[in-house]
Amino acid sequence: MLATGMFTVQMALLVVGLAMVTVSIAQYGKRTHDWGGIVKMFYKRVEMTTGEYKSYRLGIALLVIGVVIRIVNLTFWPV
Repeated sequence: MLATGMFTVQMALLVVGLAMVTVSIAQYGKRTHDWGGIVKMFYKRVEMTTGEYKSYRLGIALLVIGVVIRIVNLTFWPV
């Protein structure tokens, strides 16, 4: 029961986090028309607006929390 709930939470966090990162990347690309800058986003600073930055960082945080929940889930309830 708990494993199923954790799996659901994990998948929800991963999907929402990925969606938030994708939306912030799309907003940056539409605003600057620099679609090559999207690749730079992962290893170098690019000029993002406050909203884009918050959405991007929150999305990354949700992805990390989802991965941690996955590790905990596999540790206590191996498949």
